[in-house]
Amino acid sequence: MTRSLLRPCLGCGRQVRGKPRCRDCQRTQDQAKTAKRPGLKTYSETQRRARAVAEWRATMGDWCPGVPELRRPAHPAANLSADHVWEVRLGGPEDGPLVVRCVGCNAARSAVALRSLSRLLGPDPSPGEHAITDRDDDPGPMVA
Repeated sequence: MTRSLLRPCLGCGRQVRGKPRCRDCQRTQDQAKTAKRPGLKTYSETQRRARAVAEWRATMGDWCPGVPELRRPAHPAANLSADHVWEVRLGGPEDGPLVVRCVGCNAARSAVALRSLSRLLGPDPSPGEHAITDRDDDPGPMVA
């Protein structure tokens, strides 16, 4: 009988069998992921979104209203999902109103909202830029 291969955990390096991370590292990663997306993983929020999609389908059918701001017209769509009218990560309330659109329109709307926010806040330096500016061999400003 063959055993499944042991491999090092991606988080701490301990040997694990059949999974990329040990239980402790997986729990830590899940907590960090949940902190970035508040309110999304709770059972009540999932049920609320499912109810919104079911009510939409009962009245409108499989129809996406599109995104008028992005010049995306209404169209038939089977992959409907509910999303917040005001993005939670941009300061909207977690229990705020939901809008039902297809997955593609929701993603496009979210991307535009994030781009608008990044323009307001300015560029965020990447880790690579930090590495270049924080080098030890950089002589710094020349003093005359």
